Amino acid sequence: MPLPLIRQFHHAVTAMGAALGLAKRIDYKTLNRYVIGMNSSLTLDHVLSEAARCLKDLLDYQLFAFAVQHQDRAEAWIDPRAYQDPLRKVIKRDFGPVHLQEVHFLSQLADNAAQPLSFSDARLLSHVIMSPHGLARLYVLPQRRMLPYHEDMLAIIVKTLGIALNNCLSVKRLESDAALDPLTGCYNRRAYDRMIEHQVAGAHRHDTPMSLIMFDIDHFKQVNDNLGHPAGDAVLAQVAGAVRRAIRQGDYLVRYGGEEFLVILPETRLVRALDLARRLKAVLETLDIHLPDGNHIRKTASFGVACLKPGWDNARLVKEADTMLYQAKTLGRNRVMPKLDLFLADKNTPPHPLKCQ
Repeated sequence: MPLPLIRQFHHAVTAMGAALGLAKRIDYKTLNRYVIGMNSSLTLDHVLSEAARCLKDLLDYQLFAFAVQHQDRAEAWIDPRAYQDPLRKVIKRDFGPVHLQEVHFLSQLADNAAQPLSFSDARLLSHVIMSPHGLARLYVLPQRRMLPYHEDMLAIIVKTLGIALNNCLSVKRLESDAALDPLTGCYNRRAYDRMIEHQVAGAHRHDTPMSLIMFDIDHFKQVNDNLGHPAGDAVLAQVAGAVRRAIRQGDYLVRYGGEEFLVILPETRLVRALDLARRLKAVLETLDIHLPDGNHIRKTASFGVACLKPGWDNARLVKEADTMLYQAKTLGRNRVMPKLDLFLADKNTPPHPLKCQ
């Protein structure tokens, strides 16, 4: 080979090596950022959201899934949801005759109506994660070309998921004593204080939407005054149970105080939060509440909804929801504020395009 061509070849190889080194440094910085987020997450939903975002940035995955087995039942997280049918078959193959109890979709904003998709098992990466609480598997279908160091990165993610899975399931066992209100089964204020700060920080960091619903039971004091506190307890417990059954797996119901509740809605824009609040209002309007004396009553509730905006902290978000709740009660109760048509018609102060609409 002529000397000039040899020199050009060496320059090209050097340039490629430099580019690969730069890409590797950038990818490891990305990995470190998400590993910190995974280690600081309080729930498995949040851990897996961080892991999915990390792998999306690193490999631009076509498919991400995670499945964990508890005794004879399994639970799965999938993104995007269009792959759920073939994933069910893979999970059944890998975990044996277990009942797939729940399937969660990591993205609440995407392809609700997407056509079902399929994939080749030969291209699917599968990593086993062992935990004292059960067997788990991470599934990834990369869309970007895998570089040699990506295998090391996947190993780090798998190890981090194993630690996080163990921690989250251990914490989950203690939640009933430390984080849940014994009467309603909702998260209590202590748990809420931890959750809301984490949720707001995550929404700002990833520039994702987040909404909050605040509601309280209309004329609840009359129940305690006229029917007694056992009746009031029955109302609180059954209203909370109806709301908990109506919200998504990834949402959080909190007993904020007395007859006042909060629903934390990660990755949810204001329009969707308003729609959920209207559905919850309808659920409570038709709820037959069984009292200790054998009688039945019905109660309504008023709802205030707010969406996180740039620069807001958790206190500002709660204040906005409280303001909307006050307006709902002032206007006659058993309603949702702000009204959706007023929100859509307001062009003078448009909401942040990513966080609220």
